[in-house]
Amino acid sequence: MIVGIDASHANKTKRTGVEEYCFQIIEEFKKIIPSDTKVILYSNCALISELAEIPNNWEMKILHWPFKKMWSQFRLAYELYKNPPDIYFSPGQLLPLLSPKNSVVMIHDSAFESQPKAYRFFGRQYLRLMNRIIVKKSKLILTSTEFNKKEILNFYDSFLKDKIQVIPLAYDNNKFNSNIKKQENIYGRYILSIGRLEEKKNTKRIVEAFNILKKDLPDLKLILIGAAGAGYDEVKQAIDTSEYKTDIILLGFVLPQDLTSILAQAQVFVFPSLYEGFGIPILEAMAVGVPVIASKGTALPEVGGEAAVYADPLVVKDFASKIVLLIKDENLRKQQINLGWQRVKDFSWQKTAGQTWQILKNIK
Repeated sequence: MIVGIDASHANKTKRTGVEEYCFQIIEEFKKIIPSDTKVILYSNCALISELAEIPNNWEMKILHWPFKKMWSQFRLAYELYKNPPDIYFSPGQLLPLLSPKNSVVMIHDSAFESQPKAYRFFGRQYLRLMNRIIVKKSKLILTSTEFNKKEILNFYDSFLKDKIQVIPLAYDNNKFNSNIKKQENIYGRYILSIGRLEEKKNTKRIVEAFNILKKDLPDLKLILIGAAGAGYDEVKQAIDTSEYKTDIILLGFVLPQDLTSILAQAQVFVFPSLYEGFGIPILEAMAVGVPVIASKGTALPEVGGEAAVYADPLVVKDFASKIVLLIKDENLRKQQINLGWQRVKDFSWQKTAGQTWQILKNIK
């Protein structure tokens, strides 16, 4: 049997949610796919770091393409048409029009349908087209939460329900755990949020909540980790006009080896996103012993369970009051930390990859 996998999303140094999943699933596949199965990794450029270290039964196919866009729809599509694998797996929510009949695709979310203002017009149309191709041509669709499954059925076709299987994502328990070495804390006491600084991630309301809670906790700082995204102008304006802007720290993208220590020393991890298909940072925060406050709705309660405290993402005062409560109430704080450590035991990339491989190998 020959299994082909799109490795282009995984082949990045700075990985966010979808890219992290693509990377982790390939790395775990290396440990569990038997030696009598041939695996081909497709990429538009040479594989980097540990991704390039492959077992003897694996092969890299570097499919060069002179343009920045449409690699999957033209160059990859041609390769899959010319030399189709028995099973093709796309972990990055893309499927070429020309693809093998036994194609399995991971759909991470349908945010561009629910939050259209968070996307540029042509980008949204392209993503919508991709999902329609996936729905029509894939043999099986994977997704990470029941919320995502409902969204797919709602936006595309309710008759697809037997074609969709839910496999939760996970977190890197080698990097995020209770034994990490904490670096010197140069920021003092702070709350932390991780994610693009944009409308969909609700970053503006984090700043507004911070303005309120500073009255109760004047020594507190706010650290935002992530690159600028759609709607950043409003975020920047909220920061620039805040009377506490000197206590708001923007760190941009932070590498994992630095992120773990910064996360572990936060008073509270805040994840107020308006739309999430999963929410890996919630698990990372819980794993290092930090209490979590997240948005009600979408997939976040499905991920955090009872181990997170939830607030209305549209009500700034709700977030502010619950952040203050989690910092001041030591008993609640300890309770949520302990619940978090129990919660993350249900998630691992080994488990995610194992469930995925069981599905792939049994496709006929």
